[in-house]
Amino acid sequence: MKQLFVAFVAMLMCVATSWAQMTIDGRRLAYDKHSESYLLTVPQSAFGNACEFPVVLDDTVAWVVINNKRVDSTIVLPQVGPDVTYTMYISHNKILTKADLRFTTMPILRMEGTFTDEYALGKVQMTLPEEHETRDYNARIKWAGGTTLYDWIEKHNYHIKFVDDQGEKMDVSFFGLRNDNHWRLDAGIIDMLRFRNKVAHALWADMDSKPYYADKQPNARNYSRGEHVEVFLNDEYMGFFDMTEFLDRKQMKLKKYDDENGVFHGFMWKGKVYSRQTLFRQDSALDNTSDHWAGFDLMYPDIDDVNPTDYSLLSNAIRFVATSDDETFAREVGDYFDLPVLADYYVFLHTMFAIDNTCKNIIWSCYDSTKDKKLTLSVWDLEATVGQHWYDADGLFRAPEIQPENEFETCRFTAMSRNMLFMRLKELPSFMSRVKNRYWQLRETVFDPDYMVARYKAVFDALEQSGALERERERWTGSPDIAHRPIDFYEEFEYLSDWIRRRIVYLDNNTFAGRPGDVDGDGMINLYDLTSLIDYLLTGRTEGINPDNIDLDGDGSASIDDLSALIDVIVGMNIAY
Repeated sequence: MKQLFVAFVAMLMCVATSWAQMTIDGRRLAYDKHSESYLLTVPQSAFGNACEFPVVLDDTVAWVVINNKRVDSTIVLPQVGPDVTYTMYISHNKILTKADLRFTTMPILRMEGTFTDEYALGKVQMTLPEEHETRDYNARIKWAGGTTLYDWIEKHNYHIKFVDDQGEKMDVSFFGLRNDNHWRLDAGIIDMLRFRNKVAHALWADMDSKPYYADKQPNARNYSRGEHVEVFLNDEYMGFFDMTEFLDRKQMKLKKYDDENGVFHGFMWKGKVYSRQTLFRQDSALDNTSDHWAGFDLMYPDIDDVNPTDYSLLSNAIRFVATSDDETFAREVGDYFDLPVLADYYVFLHTMFAIDNTCKNIIWSCYDSTKDKKLTLSVWDLEATVGQHWYDADGLFRAPEIQPENEFETCRFTAMSRNMLFMRLKELPSFMSRVKNRYWQLRETVFDPDYMVARYKAVFDALEQSGALERERERWTGSPDIAHRPIDFYEEFEYLSDWIRRRIVYLDNNTFAGRPGDVDGDGMINLYDLTSLIDYLLTGRTEGINPDNIDLDGDGSASIDDLSALIDVIVGMNIAY
């Protein structure tokens, strides 16, 4: 009888793809018209097991058959997992539909609407695997980022600004992150691994590079956080995205503009394009009536809220770098820039080989311009890292110049050698000593190659185990977004892992060769180095001494301060600046 019923259903079935109003375990299913399948998110504990779920059908659904069984108030599935598929027959609004049922352990975000590079109202549904409900929201949505602001792009980044029923902004929290109305979906379209940007942000966060005002704002973050979600747009599966907080004034904890008295305090600007100004080579006439100036985008205060704005703080910093003499630059650069963060960024750029982040894709911020003119920076858009180019042309994809055994500053794809700020900082022994010390400190932790690879592997495994990697491959392999290349996540991960291990070897032996504190040059820091340094300071004997590794405090000479710094290293492995 059961077989006759299924055969009868198959005979009457049509190709309708309407949204079936049903929930399984309290969570709505998401439909993909390309694969004619539904995706259900479930807790990780469900994978690999038989599951019994409650089912609720609305009045438009007459009946549902799953796995050859008529569904009433519950459904028993023999197994749930990323490779498990069940056939569904649905009678919905008097239309019979056949579809597959698939499973994921990742959140599902479903959007409805027509979106371009201008904000438009739309609907958003969020279903989390650990919750027994689907949440509905109104939102203003548009494409995000320069790379995806083209009609021919198939997988766009998105800005999502949540609003209430009256159209006013509404703060929402996801994944235990901040409560805010502005969120971003990062598609990772140029990245053949799709999550380089996510892990690069995580590695920068692991560096714990705090802005100069951290004592006043300990919760300030110069990076964004997020989680992967699987996205559907108008019943079309779009793959997995990184849904992140937006890097803004709130994230950086900058002091707000004083509306009552018309006083500027905090500022944010993003380097948008290559220009003589974003390279700190030449100042330019100000235009305080625009949200764009000399290659920078104004991020805070919003030009719609405060017009005219004030670019003078940024302009003065550019002029200082471009025109100050060497003595003045060395003496005053710390008044204009957050040098510990810049030193960290210098190490980060070289280690990650971030070719698109040497003047554009840097966010510059000032905490309170009435108290301090100092600029700090935040990371942004880190897809073109660890062996990935920002352009997909055949001659540039995995180009020899972006392979790990290359000097970052001389790579033709970077603007590092033209960025006057970093080039002038490089001439300061104290700054480069700080850079070198910082690299070797991080070399024990964040930039240990095993740790770095494990960071990427954890994301890879989560995506693989949920089935998202295979769904992404099915959906986007051969896309024009990636120059019609096939997606092979396993081969790409092997390439990335090998690239990282080779890069660290190269940096150890070339860019950052000579570990400060390794006085006897044996590759290790221990008590032998301490006794060697004491002997050198007392007698001046250079036999068995590597003089390049003595200057720990960066003052250009060997002194008792270097001895004190070396003791700190040995006792606490905490290299003092």
